[in-house]
Amino acid sequence: MKLIRIHCHTENDEYLSEFYMEIHPDLLALYEELGIIEMKGNRVAYEDMLRLHKALRIKEKCGVNTVGAAIIVDLIKKIEDLQDEIERLRRE
Repeated sequence: MKLIRIHCHTENDEYLSEFYMEIHPDLLALYEELGIIEMKGNRVAYEDMLRLHKALRIKEKCGVNTVGAAIIVDLIKKIEDLQDEIERLRRE
């Protein structure tokens, strides 16, 4: 089984410590189909990399399937966005 090694870059193409992940290409394609990541060639944006890492951790630690992890990551993002909006409204 051949795994794809993904190196994490910032927008300036700087490496972040030695952070990389090895992931099966089929699983990577599934996460792209589920909207967790967006591949541009063989590159993944930094924010997408963080979401992918979060989904894989949730899947491993909580025992949910891939689709469940994708849904959880989306819900966490929506909660964080709502919390940011609440804080912004409180400051006004």
